[in-house]
Amino acid sequence: MPVRPTGVYRDRHGAWYVKVTTGRDPLTGRRRQLTRRGFATAAEAAKARRALLAGSDAGRPSPAPGKATTVAELVAEYLDGIDMDGKLAAKTRNSYRDYACAYVLPHLGQLNLGEVTGEVVLAWQRRLIQGGARDGTGLAPNTIRLARAPLAGAFKLAVVRGLVAANPLVGTPRPTPKRAVPRHWSPEQARAFLDIMDGDRTWPIWAFLLGSGVRIGELVWLRWANVDFAERRVRIVEFASSIGYTLVASEGKSRDAIRAIDLDDGAMGVLRAQHDIQARDAQVPGYIPSDYVFTKATGGAFHPQYLSQLLGRLSVEAGLPRLTAHGLRHTSATLMLASGVPAKVAAERLGHADPALFMNLYSHVTPTMQREAAERIGAVLFGS
Repeated sequence: MPVRPTGVYRDRHGAWYVKVTTGRDPLTGRRRQLTRRGFATAAEAAKARRALLAGSDAGRPSPAPGKATTVAELVAEYLDGIDMDGKLAAKTRNSYRDYACAYVLPHLGQLNLGEVTGEVVLAWQRRLIQGGARDGTGLAPNTIRLARAPLAGAFKLAVVRGLVAANPLVGTPRPTPKRAVPRHWSPEQARAFLDIMDGDRTWPIWAFLLGSGVRIGELVWLRWANVDFAERRVRIVEFASSIGYTLVASEGKSRDAIRAIDLDDGAMGVLRAQHDIQARDAQVPGYIPSDYVFTKATGGAFHPQYLSQLLGRLSVEAGLPRLTAHGLRHTSATLMLASGVPAKVAAERLGHADPALFMNLYSHVTPTMQREAAERIGAVLFGS
């Protein structure tokens, strides 16, 4: 009786099939197995198994015969996989789904994987630039970059599965974003806004955002337990992120998001004023107590989107350029750099992971810093 080759099996109908282990799935960490059926003899099955092991491209397993996989099917499998894996933040996974449904599937979903080449990807990007938005206008380069993310991840999975030989997005250039100065206020505008808002119960919120540079999702979940009045310091350890209008906890925007921020006497005065406001609010019947620092008049944390929209309205009413809460963070960063705070210190304070990228973002402050540097060098060398 001949010896049956390894990995070759016979089903109950008498046909032969093979199984091949292809390594670990990058999404789940589990070992993957490919199964091929329908061989008339064990020899044919063994030959097919050897071809699978050798692969048609640098040892990758050959694609399965039969119905071709479409982009829509691949993207659906990829998105389900990252949801089960849970390694990406919930907001990121939700964004991948939104961008895939809005910008990838309507244009590429019906194509078979083998039809998607680098040229097809470039043509898709051009369509998005020319009129890919829901209202028919063109998309910004950064939006196209975000739309590429789920497609690139899906094709990376396809390469691992042996469905395609190469990822068509690798080496295909993305649209270059236009360089833009982050929206922010000048020191005079920031002071004017705080003067106008003085006496309003939201004044401590805007003052603290400007003085500390924290993100709005960090501010709304800041707790009194993480405020050290003696050391004049706050610890940023909790982060609120929005999925739709639902708040979920996140791990922060960068690896340096968890941090301690030293505050001056003015910023500490802001926190004491907020403490007094809370004490007055708590006297009103129906107040909901919590340990959040910045709370609504009825108690409980604010929603980041509400505060950002409120600031936009208040800034216009104050006769200033419209700014969101993120704009106050940009203003805080600009004030620090313009005041001579080293870029590394400013980046650490704001929770930026890379000081070089931070300085690139705020390069509009460089001319002022260069002028100050020139004056200081001149004073040392020439007494000017």
